[in-house]
Amino acid sequence: MRIVFWQNCLSPHQLPYIVHLMDDKRVDEVVVVTEESISDERKKMGWELGCYPQIEKCSIIISPNNDKIRALFNMREADSWHLFSGIHGFPFIFHCFKISLVYNIKRGIVTECPYTYAFGSNNGKPLWLHSIRFFLQDYKYAKYIDKVFAMGNRATKYFKSVYSKWNVYPFMYCTQPKEKNNLITNQTATTKFLFVGSLSYRKSPKIISSSLVSCIKNNSKFDCHVTYVGDGNRRIDLENYIIKNNLKSYVTLTGFQPQTEIPTWMSKNDILILPSIHDGWGAVVNEALQTGMYVICSNTCGAADLLKDERIGKVFHVNNEQQLSEIMQWCHDNIDTIRHDRFFRQQWADKHISGRVLAKYMINCLIENK
Repeated sequence: MRIVFWQNCLSPHQLPYIVHLMDDKRVDEVVVVTEESISDERKKMGWELGCYPQIEKCSIIISPNNDKIRALFNMREADSWHLFSGIHGFPFIFHCFKISLVYNIKRGIVTECPYTYAFGSNNGKPLWLHSIRFFLQDYKYAKYIDKVFAMGNRATKYFKSVYSKWNVYPFMYCTQPKEKNNLITNQTATTKFLFVGSLSYRKSPKIISSSLVSCIKNNSKFDCHVTYVGDGNRRIDLENYIIKNNLKSYVTLTGFQPQTEIPTWMSKNDILILPSIHDGWGAVVNEALQTGMYVICSNTCGAADLLKDERIGKVFHVNNEQQLSEIMQWCHDNIDTIRHDRFFRQQWADKHISGRVLAKYMINCLIENK
């Protein structure tokens, strides 16, 4: 079987499973077609793909012309799968998808749930509006798509609802794990919380500090520290809140850090918090679990699906400051157990969310006939 991925750039959250597809004897060729190697947005966030481990197993094609695109569709039509990511989000992908329609090939999409946060702000729309748009704009293309790899249960339910003939599979992003013997566990008495991501409206970073205020008010002995790794247009607002509420001794803002340094930050902290108003998945959750961190995230993150075991993490309702503060207090009270279970979380991540496991799952889905 030949698998061809059509993406806007080389994705650090998809390459970890893509490079393992060739480990399976059922796959003899993997091609990744992108418009650029890495996007400017990811560069600004500190991403550096460099020479990605095992990428030599794949054929990488960057910014092909129309003749090359047609040649890729024309090759091995019978035993190829073409998987598109971001058909609506990126004109290059939509252009390639439309070219593909004249070929008798098997197609799939790798997709997140549509944005639904903040109606009227940041282009957010409720799902019912996305459903209407689908029937007006996208329904004509639905018959050309055979399989849908949907990020999380919410996305899975949505895509099953808009076109019943699709084979829809729950899917996830994944990350490249850090070597376990390079990881350390925080040994101080202070419970250490960590946020990694953009300081933006969508990621909702301030709720961590406001919940921290509640924790301190309710428990004068609340011994913790919060580190924000990242930057964005909400930084000034966050800094002002920290000063106003006398949190400078409790909170550190590092700004953007190279992606290669994130595992080190995770190894020095106990608990990751991802409080996003909307996150199609939230691959930082995968990365945290692979380093053994405990994870707290909002119920509007796709990765919340991973936190069904209390030993792995907890989920709070989006924007619910009281609930988040209660969970932070619980973590503080149970920090010894959380630290003791760090290796358990690493092992769990290796068995359930590694690139190797996800690659096998994708192949099984592709060869499945329904």
